[in-house]
Amino acid sequence: MLILKRMFSITSRKTASKKPQLDQVSDIMIPGQYLRYFKPKKTKSLQQQQQQQLNQSRHLDLYTETARPLHGHEWDATPTITQERMAQRIQRALSTVYSMEVLPTPLITQEHLTLRGIKVSRNLKKCFIFYEPTSTIKKQRGQVHRALINYSPILNTLIKNHAQLRKPLSIKFVSDTQSKELEAIYDKLEQETGQQ
Repeated sequence: MLILKRMFSITSRKTASKKPQLDQVSDIMIPGQYLRYFKPKKTKSLQQQQQQQLNQSRHLDLYTETARPLHGHEWDATPTITQERMAQRIQRALSTVYSMEVLPTPLITQEHLTLRGIKVSRNLKKCFIFYEPTSTIKKQRGQVHRALINYSPILNTLIKNHAQLRKPLSIKFVSDTQSKELEAIYDKLEQETGQQ
């Protein structure tokens, strides 16, 4: 027991000697080469703190948007060559899926829907396939939409297999409403120019 007490007292002295206290050594002269161990901590003034906060806020406000943002306006921009090539590749894969594969329901075949277009994002990670049901009856259109939602994972795997994509790509089937409106506008314009 005595041996343990002596050992603890020796170790406590060693640790105390390693961490010198400034208030204990204020009246002792310290050699110049050891003064760096006894420097007091610098306190920042209010002006320095405010200036540092200002600089940090400036840096935070500079770059708020990524180099290639993936927002809605990206789809409006003209596609690059790689985007067009990827869209063509997916178009070919879709045509081979429709010609070769046996699909689980006829509602997702080209008899019941027309493909309007394919758009690929700039980073080539997202793909939107725009479609429109061929029938004008609301009930049948709803059935086509539901069938595409239910069987989109199967279609995605078939498209990826036939396109032989190296990198993963998320494919979404999006119902197209804008192209129909545009076609109606073009038809009206043609009629007006034909009458004049």
